[in-house]
Amino acid sequence: MNIEIYTKDFCIWCDRAKSLLESNNLSFTEIDLSDDSTRSEFYSKLGEGVKTVPQIFMDNKRIGGFQELVRWFADGN
Repeated sequence: MNIEIYTKDFCIWCDRAKSLLESNNLSFTEIDLSDDSTRSEFYSKLGEGVKTVPQIFMDNKRIGGFQELVRWFADGN
């Protein structure tokens, strides 16, 4: 499974999402969006009114943020 997590510096929810993935022995690629212009460009590409990080993608499918990741695990994935 290919997992990408889009994060920024000093983001507690990003840290929690990474810890959750690591505690489940899932490797991931982290993409840093700490630069405001890079982050704005990313948000506009999503086009869903998303303006928060982390954003987690699994096999190119957007899962969402930390709460959605928790739900994904709760659903037995």
